[in-house]
Amino acid sequence: MSALKATYGYETEQITSADDLTALLDKVASLPEPTWLELATPDHNLLHIGLGQDFSSLRFIERRDEGEVYHSVATLESPQEAEFQFGTVPTRMDTGSAITVAEARAAAAAFQQTGRRPEGIAWKVVEVPTMDDTEPFSWDEWTDDVEGNEHVEK
Repeated sequence: MSALKATYGYETEQITSADDLTALLDKVASLPEPTWLELATPDHNLLHIGLGQDFSSLRFIERRDEGEVYHSVATLESPQEAEFQFGTVPTRMDTGSAITVAEARAAAAAFQQTGRRPEGIAWKVVEVPTMDDTEPFSWDEWTDDVEGNEHVEK
């Protein structure tokens, strides 16, 4: 079992047991607004959990900035888009990543056990565009091509 650093809002906690994780998930789920919870392993694998009352969303980042970025593949038809609070900043979930709250909680438990991307969830690689220093870059110029797992310019 991996010890995790948990961050939500402006709070940070150490999670060292399954009971700690369950209590934290309950606390974050009871906040007045849907919230992103970041769980981090000592070797910097990150699991972001968008916790809502009706649905959740996941993003997994390998070794913080060095590895692949993934989002959960939707098991729910809606919503396709939603926002969760990340600190005081409303942050949009990845399109088509809505899963049940139970699936998100199970993924958090699996992440605590292994420190790796949870296997009980289907994942899709998030293509991160490369920055070209010669031209200004805007995230608004990119969208997901849901069928082909590619980004296309608008």
